[in-house]
Amino acid sequence: MTQPIIVLILKALEGRGAERMVTTLAHAYIEMGYSVYVLCLEDTQDMPLDTRVKYHIVPYYQTFSNQQIEENSIQATAYKTVAARIDEYVLKNIGKPDLILVNIYKLNWIMAYSRLPNIVNVLHTAVSKQFEAQLTAHPVQTIKHLKMVYGAHPCSCVSVGAGKDLLALIGKNTTRTTTIYNPCDDYAIKEAAGRLSDISQFGLTTCAYMIHVGSFDTMKNHHDLLHAYAQTSCTQPLVLVGQGRLENEIKQLAVQLNVQEQVKFLGFQENPYPLIASAALLVLTSKFEGFGYVIVEAQALEVPVISTDCPFGPRELLPEQNLVPVGDISTLSSLMKQAISNPDSYKIKFNQQLRPPIIANQYLAFNKGL
Repeated sequence: MTQPIIVLILKALEGRGAERMVTTLAHAYIEMGYSVYVLCLEDTQDMPLDTRVKYHIVPYYQTFSNQQIEENSIQATAYKTVAARIDEYVLKNIGKPDLILVNIYKLNWIMAYSRLPNIVNVLHTAVSKQFEAQLTAHPVQTIKHLKMVYGAHPCSCVSVGAGKDLLALIGKNTTRTTTIYNPCDDYAIKEAAGRLSDISQFGLTTCAYMIHVGSFDTMKNHHDLLHAYAQTSCTQPLVLVGQGRLENEIKQLAVQLNVQEQVKFLGFQENPYPLIASAALLVLTSKFEGFGYVIVEAQALEVPVISTDCPFGPRELLPEQNLVPVGDISTLSSLMKQAISNPDSYKIKFNQQLRPPIIANQYLAFNKGL
């Protein structure tokens, strides 16, 4: 009997939330007896993948600037070609999929032109925030484009807020939507956290530092994090795990704020969980999120966590006392000090409904109901 086929598509296996969701789901579907394929457009692999998962690269060759989105532009023409190439590759080398989960906007756009069956777009962020500049400059054109992209296939959003945000832009009758939270394998995270028992190699002491995990980009809002940290006058170091285009700018800011000795830049860590597990507090300072993966990972490791009350994920994962308004540096600084002084009050129990088999079955049920 032929195993059902699951295909998970994204740009590359980089070290962010969408990629973490893909690798976690891929493992879950393998354990459920499915034949699982991860298909990427770029051969960049920062995230580990279950060896039983079949990994394929279908390069798109051309990239273009899309500052001004036009459905009939050169970009769209190129993406139609890429979609046709993916369709041909999948049918020839994989077979007819029982479920295709398409992650990240660029792939959602490309696969809008696909003729493969059982496609579900997975939205990992707040579309209105992601396209804020385009919606301001070219609202009619941008909304038309988003309707084309997200109206082509059913959409699953990783938080209730992100789903409402999408429908407010494209209209309730444009596509069928649901909310399916990101999966979190708490057992695997705890096992990974135990692989490194000594964090002294980083110059750190257990429960004696704060940590932020995320790419150095505008969305993650390291500027406010460093300003708030500087105001705390805390002796505990602030550990920053991640990489990105703004890293040098944030390093310069640390010098300007005279906290360069206390702020530790550890770069991308394939296994950040020992560092999270040993932290006194995890802080998320994003301007917007679709979900907020690192929040539930901290909960799985029983680490106190606070976050900005950004659109849209954190407020669905944390109580009000753990949240602070975006941009309120003074309140963020105060909350950081409170959480460090009374950590047990900011520990939130892990939600068992986020375990991978449960989430994997929700995608299957959504697709079956279409």
